[in-house]
Amino acid sequence: MMKKLKIGLGAVLLLAGSSFMVSACHKTEKAPANSQQEAALPAAIPAPNGGSWTDVVSVSPEGGFVMGNPKAPVSLVEYASFTCPHCADFTQEGFPKLRDNYIAKGLVKLEFRNLVRDPFDIALTLLARCRGAETFFPIADQLFQEQKPMFERIQNADKADLQRVAGLPQDQQMAEYIRLTGMNPFFGNRGLPTSAQNKCLTDQAAIKILMDIRSIADKQNVTGTPMFLINGTLQEVGIGSPIWDQLEPALKAALQ
Repeated sequence: MMKKLKIGLGAVLLLAGSSFMVSACHKTEKAPANSQQEAALPAAIPAPNGGSWTDVVSVSPEGGFVMGNPKAPVSLVEYASFTCPHCADFTQEGFPKLRDNYIAKGLVKLEFRNLVRDPFDIALTLLARCRGAETFFPIADQLFQEQKPMFERIQNADKADLQRVAGLPQDQQMAEYIRLTGMNPFFGNRGLPTSAQNKCLTDQAAIKILMDIRSIADKQNVTGTPMFLINGTLQEVGIGSPIWDQLEPALKAALQ
């Protein structure tokens, strides 16, 4: 599996200079027309023991992290990347509405699947996932908030240093990519000191899960990020209008 990862890193290394950070994550330019009429949402489903469904988290068999009512009538899968600007936009603009109006009410469960797309993304994802489901969603939200300054640090990195990192043994590359992002303190402040980071970054089982998720995405015709499935059906979203404005009517229709 590490051999496959090395091939993947080599193929995307040229993206690590500056272009991948400003390119579209998802290539659909035009948002699909939506003819769904507004409809009232079903009644909320109370969480057990007076708690909140947003605190119910787990790991799916496919390796994604799940938030919400395990028996929610609608299942939403999000494929996303930590180096995708449109994914960051959705997390900032759409996720709070999804969380408060649908997940918290027990109507929708969200499964977040990391679709890694470049070496920096692989390294960041390994650390974000390292402590499991209990910490993943808060860390992911905060990581997206740090995306722009992180991009600036990567863009300002010495190109010779980037080439040097690409030539290192695989067990050293991931730690160097995190160094180039400047995110070591970020993860250190969230329960991952340097020694723990190094262990997570070379975890072969964790790397295999990411490669398996990519294989699943390929079979589901997922071509970019962010992309969504509602009850197993792929949703076409474009970058011509806010993603949440396109996604919410489909969720409402699925709840009818």
